[in-house]
Amino acid sequence: MIKNFFLKSGFLRSLYCYIRFIYFFYLLKRYSFFYEDKLEKLNSLDPNLLGYDGSENIDTKTYLSRMQAYEKQSLIDAASIKNFKFLFSGDRTSLLINPLMSCRFIDKKNAKVLSVGPRTEGEIYNLICKGFSLKNITAIDLQTYSPLIKLGDIHNLELPDDYFDIIICGWTIAYSYNRAKAASELIRVAKNNSLLSISGTYKEKEKISITIEELSDLFKDNIKKILFNLDHKDFSDGDKRKHVILTASLKKS
Repeated sequence: MIKNFFLKSGFLRSLYCYIRFIYFFYLLKRYSFFYEDKLEKLNSLDPNLLGYDGSENIDTKTYLSRMQAYEKQSLIDAASIKNFKFLFSGDRTSLLINPLMSCRFIDKKNAKVLSVGPRTEGEIYNLICKGFSLKNITAIDLQTYSPLIKLGDIHNLELPDDYFDIIICGWTIAYSYNRAKAASELIRVAKNNSLLSISGTYKEKEKISITIEELSDLFKDNIKKILFNLDHKDFSDGDKRKHVILTASLKKS
């Protein structure tokens, strides 16, 4: 109770999560990547199962090696005293959580939550501070240093069907090489009448960019009601950091 109270402070939450990162990553040497121990066998797999569409004309092993290098660099290089509040607070995830907080009907204590691509524990502790229970939060990422984050791939979630009440997927799907496959997996593990809050970066003429129309279209057959959406066009022309957000209830046939 006391810990949760103090962790409501973004600064204290950042500090707590940063200390845990130092402990697990540097002291316990705990770090692993989803495909790390499978790289020698990857060429025998269908690249489409991994979310890779072959558009860059590279083999699967090369693609995943690049992915691993990028993900590790994005975590380790950014994990400095200078950046610790941004990386470890989970504050950015509040942009996805806050629309859900207006839904007073959510049973936060018992709701099963899936966090996709949290990168650090900040997102998890941000959810806890909002009233969600740690025992009901499942977090998956391509890399992990934390016992709270399981290794997993959004294109092939090793999770049961119709299981989660809430899915949070922040700034992940735009980097997917098979967005339709990623979206279908999120829908598969979601319960009927569950809530999805998802976002993506918008950068004009870049492959990792996604519009609100493209994001909504991925889930169009399963959207029951849109609760909130944010278009990149809502930002000023001079804003260099644009993104889109979709929060919706889902229907399953």
